[in-house]
Amino acid sequence: MIKSNWSPVSVSLLLLSLLSLALAVGVLLRPTQLPQLSIAVSRTPLSAPVYIAAAQGYFRNQGVDIELREVIGGNRSYDLMASGGADLATSSESVVMFHSFDNSNFSVIASFVSSDNDIKLITTADSPLRSPYDLTGAQVAVTPRSSSEYFLHNVALMHGIDTHTLNMRATSPENMTLELLESSEVQALSLWEPYGYKLMQSLGEKAVLLPTKGLHSTSFNLLALNDTLARHPNEIVATLRALNQAADFIQRDPASAKAIIQHQLQLESAFIEWVWPDYNFRLGLGQSLLIGLDSAARWAQSSGAIEPQPLPDYRSVLDNRFLLQITPEAQDL
Repeated sequence: MIKSNWSPVSVSLLLLSLLSLALAVGVLLRPTQLPQLSIAVSRTPLSAPVYIAAAQGYFRNQGVDIELREVIGGNRSYDLMASGGADLATSSESVVMFHSFDNSNFSVIASFVSSDNDIKLITTADSPLRSPYDLTGAQVAVTPRSSSEYFLHNVALMHGIDTHTLNMRATSPENMTLELLESSEVQALSLWEPYGYKLMQSLGEKAVLLPTKGLHSTSFNLLALNDTLARHPNEIVATLRALNQAADFIQRDPASAKAIIQHQLQLESAFIEWVWPDYNFRLGLGQSLLIGLDSAARWAQSSGAIEPQPLPDYRSVLDNRFLLQITPEAQDL
């Protein structure tokens, strides 16, 4: 029989030491709790950098835990943020312009993509419309207070058409369908992707795409409430760093980037290939957006979309403090 030199007290002390060591190791191995933010993200390929940053783990690598709260359209994205349902939001410059008249408590902190062909004017072979010059008196469905409405007015003005002659029907983007276009209630739809592609697929040979590529540039931007910017400056910088990584990834590996977006948004690969060349993914916040917002605001007042009032100071709406910490390419405003 082998005798042990360990006393009960020694055994107890050893067990306590082992328990303490196990607890210490557990604490060290426990996943670090990262600060959390949420983004109201519009379900469109324009939001690709946000989706890719999440899929590739860039947000967490930069030290912030981001929850994506998906909606349809930049208006709903903005509304979710404004109501406290999200910390950040993605939207077009048109949404920013409209809401800047009634809310000074938010800022644009980055623009991450632009396109001169994301919004389409689609009609059918049975319609008399064949070019933007035919829009006088036309019945066109638009999504109010969005890039859909501004785009239509912009294209009409470029072709010398009095926008007061447009007969617009207010419609949500998901209701821009084949049934609506064939109902005789409208002659054309002004809608963004992927709804444009889906409608053209539904129409088949009857689809007519009015020539508007290059006439209007749309940007997608990251918005935040000013209170969020004040409370989470480090997390905002981390978020922008992750989006910058995602933009670099898109340039470096477009095939993988397209695959991520196709899977995330459940889109056809043919659509992704069709629309992708129109997108320029790059973080910035410069004079072009400032000029675009001011021009859109002047149109909104002259067209009657906004009641006459002083124009917002868009230099105060665009906040490049955070972006300038990431890239020197972000122009001073």
